[in-house]
Amino acid sequence: MKLLLLYRRRWWLFYLPVLLCTVLALWWSATRWKVLPPMEVVIGAGSPQGGYSMLAQRYAEQLERIGVRAEIVYSDTQKGSLDRLMRAGDATSIGFAHGIYANAGTPLQALAVVGQEPVWIFSAVGGPSSLTQARGLRVAAGPASSSSFIAARLMLEHAGVRAADVQFDNATGVAAANALIDGKLDLVFQAAGDDSQAVQLLTRSSGIQLLGAEHAGALAAQNPRLQPLLLPQGAIELRGDIPPKDLTLMSLQTHLLVRPGMHPALQRALLDAAVEIHEIPNFLQRHGQFPSFRGSDFALSRTARAYSLGARPWMETLLPYRTAQYAELVFYAILPILAIAVLMLAWIPKLFDWRISSALNHFYGDLKFLENDMEQVAADNPMALRQLLERLDNIERQVVELDLPDEFSERWYTLREHLASARDRLLKLRSR
Repeated sequence: MKLLLLYRRRWWLFYLPVLLCTVLALWWSATRWKVLPPMEVVIGAGSPQGGYSMLAQRYAEQLERIGVRAEIVYSDTQKGSLDRLMRAGDATSIGFAHGIYANAGTPLQALAVVGQEPVWIFSAVGGPSSLTQARGLRVAAGPASSSSFIAARLMLEHAGVRAADVQFDNATGVAAANALIDGKLDLVFQAAGDDSQAVQLLTRSSGIQLLGAEHAGALAAQNPRLQPLLLPQGAIELRGDIPPKDLTLMSLQTHLLVRPGMHPALQRALLDAAVEIHEIPNFLQRHGQFPSFRGSDFALSRTARAYSLGARPWMETLLPYRTAQYAELVFYAILPILAIAVLMLAWIPKLFDWRISSALNHFYGDLKFLENDMEQVAADNPMALRQLLERLDNIERQVVELDLPDEFSERWYTLREHLASARDRLLKLRSR
């Protein structure tokens, strides 16, 4: 019987495939389905002297607290963080960028808006007091790829001043501030936080004035990535009355960006870090204003949207970050796969037991029919007893050819005894 051949080779044909499938399922779940988050990440911080450098260090510290090693890489420009994220093959997976760089084709996702940076406009006292007076002036707004330059160009165009009407200078930061103080520049645009050295230098320098943005609402309506920001009188320095009056500045939103394929658990860890870092208020933001999930210039990731609604795996609410990931892998993948494998391994012997029992019961059924025919044939047609004997010989021959496992030997011998008893009875009927 083919079943017996399968039984002899059951380890190769049944047990081994189940074990191999189990190993493959475990490998697939650990590498494709319930993948553990990486132990190391790379954060792009732009220029080492830029505002993102300190921000990247704070995120690196938060990640290292949960066991994720963070490497910070720098670029020559402020936009370098965004360029690294968009560059294929680059190891950078986390970065920061102003929303003014966002466009429909950007293959990145935002986790949240983590801050806003005013576009500061400084001029010398006695110089231009409005951007409409900027024609023919020397203007420093940084390199053409910087967010300061892009914002300056948009604001000048809104004021009716074309880029060709001014003399742009690539100076930025402290160099631009010193040039303005020395009279080598007429206007300085700087998109930066209040902790910028250039901003602190210029706001506290005599002979330098801070300009506000005119028609800020209309400018924001035309360019939603520029948003109005009220700078109250005395907000920078109350005693020195800096600024001397309320000013409306334009601001750029700072986004925490990741690549679309980043592990969801790591995204949630970054968002937890963002809450720790950015919820502290200052004169430019309220408590809890950032991180914000509304008004993002970049598309929010699915994980960030779920995080904003308070959704996260329940294990992460009970266990530490790394432990929760291992627990989720074990609970949702390893244990179910092993349970299914154990059930299949336990079911294989039962399958053979059922099939062999079915074969033996088949012979018992044939024997019962033969015994029922004996009495009737003996009374009605004694010459037909020979045919019954041939049927019995055929059954016995098939039973003898059975090569059953040792655990079925007792039932096999019992069947042989019943066949022998039926033969003796049949021979007695023929001898009458």
